[in-house]
Amino acid sequence: MNDFVKYTIWFICLVLLQEFLFNNIQFIHFLSPYIYIFLILILPFNMHPASVVLVSFGLGLSVDIISAGILGAHAAACTAAAFCRNFIIKITIPRVEYESISTSTAIQIKLKVFVLYAFLFVFLHHFILFLLEILSLDNFIFTFARILISSIISTIFIILIKILFNKESKRNI
Repeated sequence: MNDFVKYTIWFICLVLLQEFLFNNIQFIHFLSPYIYIFLILILPFNMHPASVVLVSFGLGLSVDIISAGILGAHAAACTAAAFCRNFIIKITIPRVEYESISTSTAIQIKLKVFVLYAFLFVFLHHFILFLLEILSLDNFIFTFARILISSIISTIFIILIKILFNKESKRNI
């Protein structure tokens, strides 16, 4: 299947899943998993950084448009996290493994490496998103706890999606 078509299908499915399923899942009445950022994680490593940022902006803006909330918060968080994606890849994926799969995606890396990569990316995204939502550093400890717990919950769902929907991940556990 053409990569453009494959990622477009992922884009549409993740945005719809986020809106109609995951936005309705609430843990402790204020923690919702954000799984739509899985798309940014699985974009090809060799994709031009500007393209990753553009796709991420469109993804975040799509979630902003169909969700209730601060318009632009998801777009800003996705864009900022995508801007840092290459740095996160370089610090989490061993150089030998990265060089051997640099023309591929995160789908092909081992699960334990993917967990660290995904968690750091999700944490950065959530950190920016939640600070934009509250626009204040009041109750920072509460906000930080919310960021951390939401990041863990989102990462768990993202890992489950990777395992369930990708044949390559079953071979790389």
